[in-house]
Amino acid sequence: MDTQNGLKEFFVNFFVPIDNIPEDTAWRNSISMEARASMLIDNASLEDLSSLFNVCINENVLTLKLPAPLSVQVTAPTTFPAPTTVGYTYVNVCYSWNFSSYCITRTETTTDYFQISGRWHIKDSLFERSKCENLLTLNLHNAKPSFYWNDSGAVNILHDCSGKLQEELKKHFAEHSTFQLAESLTSYNTPGKICRFFRKEALPLSPISLSHHLSQLEEGVSTIPFEPVISGQSEAESVHDSLKSMFSAKRLPSPLLEYQPKVYEKSQQFLFPFKDEDNYTVMTVLKCYDDTFQRKNFLPVTRWRVKHTLQRYCMAVPGEKKLSLFNLQELAAYPEAPVILTDSLEIAALNQAKIEPEKLIFTSFMCDDGHYDQVDWKPLKGRLPYLLVTNHSGRTFEEACLKTGKLADYLKESQAIELQFVRVPVWYRPLPVLHSIQELISAYKAAPPLPYKEDIRILTSEEFETIRETAEQRIDIPPEAWWKTERERLALSPQASTDILEVTNMNRLDYILWPFLVRGKGTLLYASKGIGKSALAHSIAACLSSRQKRRLFIENSWGASKGNFDSYKVLYLDFENQPNEHQDFLKRMCRKYWHTEKNETEKDAKNFLWKNMPEIGLSGINFTLPENHQKLLDLLDKAQNEGESNHPVDVLIIDTYHEFTSLSDEVNTHRGLRALLRILNERNLATLILNHAKASDSQKMSGYNIIKESFAYVMKLRREGEQSRPLSEPITVSFDAVRTGWLGREQTVFKIYQPESPGRWHLYSPGCSATEERNRIRDYYIKVEKFGKEEMAKLLGTSPASLYRDVKDAD
Repeated sequence: MDTQNGLKEFFVNFFVPIDNIPEDTAWRNSISMEARASMLIDNASLEDLSSLFNVCINENVLTLKLPAPLSVQVTAPTTFPAPTTVGYTYVNVCYSWNFSSYCITRTETTTDYFQISGRWHIKDSLFERSKCENLLTLNLHNAKPSFYWNDSGAVNILHDCSGKLQEELKKHFAEHSTFQLAESLTSYNTPGKICRFFRKEALPLSPISLSHHLSQLEEGVSTIPFEPVISGQSEAESVHDSLKSMFSAKRLPSPLLEYQPKVYEKSQQFLFPFKDEDNYTVMTVLKCYDDTFQRKNFLPVTRWRVKHTLQRYCMAVPGEKKLSLFNLQELAAYPEAPVILTDSLEIAALNQAKIEPEKLIFTSFMCDDGHYDQVDWKPLKGRLPYLLVTNHSGRTFEEACLKTGKLADYLKESQAIELQFVRVPVWYRPLPVLHSIQELISAYKAAPPLPYKEDIRILTSEEFETIRETAEQRIDIPPEAWWKTERERLALSPQASTDILEVTNMNRLDYILWPFLVRGKGTLLYASKGIGKSALAHSIAACLSSRQKRRLFIENSWGASKGNFDSYKVLYLDFENQPNEHQDFLKRMCRKYWHTEKNETEKDAKNFLWKNMPEIGLSGINFTLPENHQKLLDLLDKAQNEGESNHPVDVLIIDTYHEFTSLSDEVNTHRGLRALLRILNERNLATLILNHAKASDSQKMSGYNIIKESFAYVMKLRREGEQSRPLSEPITVSFDAVRTGWLGREQTVFKIYQPESPGRWHLYSPGCSATEERNRIRDYYIKVEKFGKEEMAKLLGTSPASLYRDVKDAD
């Protein structure tokens, strides 16, 4: 391909966009970091491990005492004397062995009495058969029912149980990564701490060098080829077979552990091999759709082996060198071919299949976000690659521009690589809720993403900087073809304008409390203990349950919109506040949002359903785990006929996340939370979850900051100095995350307080009047998003005529 015209022709006629499902890099990072920590522990010398665990070396074995004994139970038929004097009978007896310690051997690999390979073993199980049997005989005193036997009888019982016992112990080691085995035995109890202990970078995809027991598999010089493992297997089957021996296999979803055909009707690719210049695979990236969470995951997989043995591992850890570029062999074979660099492996693979590499090469890369130094960029030096600017995987075109700009800056400043750019904005129809990969393929075929073909252009660096600056100004503004020149705008056909308007209408948010409680979305609010988050949450519940449509803050237009009922129904699950505290909140602030007459107050209050979770026996449960989801859904179903009959719950408030999850099992809790939020979103209600900030750092949440990714809005309350103070002193409100809408474009940090108690919330030193702010909101939605007056009035909970009147100080 010799000219830019030919390049543009390819993108106009043959370019294949991918889906718009977001990537779950948090899941990838969690898996990779745990595998990295496991490798470092398994690779370490006993001297290093003795420091890690703060224990002494005993000859060639390091003994680690378990905080609680490992109990293994086996049921086996056992001969008992019969109740009569004649004969014997067999009964099933449950035997229990308790192992108090692990041991780690000095050798690279060994096999113990139970045929378990590796450096980690149950303490004392490395001894010869007779000693092992004597040791296990002592544990038979835990057998139920207990009875007397002689030593030979005990050995016979052991012989009957040993096979099952071996399987149970193998299962224990297979289901736990080395990090999971070590986690409770050292103060370095996170993957990051393990990395820093071994003086390695605590980054999932940074190169890692190992010197003792493990080495990266060099397939080119291996005497026994790694792929295919079994004659007749493909590379994909080989990788999936090898994943079963991965250190962190327990953490992988089942679709990754079982081989499935990885190409679906040429619209999806699920396996991306990174090969070196000699065509040997040095890393493979697997894509897995998470049907439950509506995300896709990309997992890097490399192959490692134990030195001096045939034992090999497949792990989510990069190699000892910098990460290679995708399609590196083609880059080396065709030094004169034009190059398209994209941040998407999917785009690179699917589009390379459309054209011969001698005409055009698509390349991509993988690294930690912003850590471009992890990649070996040398193959691009001396060429003039085109950097692809396109929106995909849940990113807007503005976000794509900003991310591409960061990469362009790095390549120019750190690698002296000059670039040109290809602009390819893509339209995506909003997807329905999907439950399987086949549904994804069907939706993709029914409404495939469409590039704005008339907007595809080759850009110089200067032209790219222009659209980059515009993107910075327009980040989070709803879709509009802002990248067009004025001439291109005038040439836009009326039909195209109608299509864009239709897409905009389909994406409009259904606000309940404008602008941060939306049907089908989750909001997270966190603050230090005692700062006032429960007080604010009670006020929100009161504001929504009131039939007066009061504003939350008197000085602005943040209030309940018009729904299908006179008020919204709020289910408030309280794990923290006692009944007397709840009554105090009702008296001091909630009633200020309701009618003053007693019978009218009761009507306002009836749709505020407050549940004392410990009192009804629903505390101490991790509700995010799938087996506990139904308990929460039962509460929602029951609430439909509480308060106003046949009125489903509109808003769910959870106070607080700490007790809602017990802060246990980080990864399963995170994944379960996202699954639960998806179920709640499908019920078309808004969810508000309160959480504590860390006592040591109020800028971070208690538990795991990773959960922020599951929410559309993340709010933070803070106060300088002492946190627990009267609500009459200002509280700063800021947003850590806003996915979309006016709030993401306009909202800055502001302060709230209650000048009187009891009272309603006010803004502290507002920057503009309620009328001025309402006018800005009105003009934005009517002029930019093309809302009608009726639609605009519904959004703000007012009438069309009121849109152009002054907002009263009190409503």
